[in-house]
Amino acid sequence: MPLLISPHAGHICITVWLLTGLLWLGGCAAPMSLRDPHAAARQRILRTAERLVGTPYAPGGESPNGVDCSGLVQYVYQQAGIQTPRSAIAQFQAGRSQERVLPGDLLFFRTDASGKVSHVGIYAGQGQMIHASSGNGQVRKVNLNQPYWQQRLVGGATFLGKENSPVSRRWPVADGPNG
Repeated sequence: MPLLISPHAGHICITVWLLTGLLWLGGCAAPMSLRDPHAAARQRILRTAERLVGTPYAPGGESPNGVDCSGLVQYVYQQAGIQTPRSAIAQFQAGRSQERVLPGDLLFFRTDASGKVSHVGIYAGQGQMIHASSGNGQVRKVNLNQPYWQQRLVGGATFLGKENSPVSRRWPVADGPNG
């Protein structure tokens, strides 16, 4: 089931939409839709990401020996045959923005004082995300129903079906290398 993401940049709107989406997902444990033409790729992405839970956080890392947030995404997506840019901001800019993310799609956050997209995670479904946590020093699966994530959410994007032309961004993006 998808996670709803507000197209508005305001924290209140994002929080309300995220909470609505999480509550909507709360009782839903249905598998990914068989009608999704990218279901197999989504499953490969999630299986690989799940196997990396517990992997050490390593700045600049992009392998099972150690990853940072965008390195985790790049490695996991490469294993599914999908190329992504290396940094979180470049991934955000290159992906197709989504108001409803599905398992295997990406979630982007502003986690530092720069005001730029600085963190990325893989939506795992059921209101959870797999990400490389510098604070905890490892890849973790976390619940998105936490104020920390709700307050910092910028938006979602997908690299599945990239043969379609990208849509314009609905969220403000600051240029610069981060991730």
